Amino acid sequence: MKKWVSMNKIIAKIIEIKSLERLNLVKCKVNAQILNVLLLELNLDLEIGKKVELIIKPTAISISKQKCVFENVLKAKIKEIEKGEIISSILVDVEGFRLEVLMLSELVDFEDEVYVLFKSNDVAINKVL
Repeated sequence: MKKWVSMNKIIAKIIEIKSLERLNLVKCKVNAQILNVLLLELNLDLEIGKKVELIIKPTAISISKQKCVFENVLKAKIKEIEKGEIISSILVDVEGFRLEVLMLSELVDFEDEVYVLFKSNDVAINKVL
């Protein structure tokens, strides 16, 4: 099996910041799709309109055949599936960004279009662009 990526990267634009005490919800837009990032500490450089590089671990992402209610749900297209004995690597395209999803091989039964799901606290802001 090939070497897995350590982190997936997505470039997004900040469209909203909500704060309550130390808790911060940063809403970002990836083309037409919205992505939520939950942070305990708010970087002073974060402002509405700025672009950020977001990172997500491949093991923090799940895939669904149907759209559902979850913290982050992004429409994606499957580009490649490398099915292993225990773990499979699934490469998907989300708005031009390639993400790797690692999941148990016994759960891999997908076709062309899927939804990637992940919690808002599984996303980190790597840097402000």
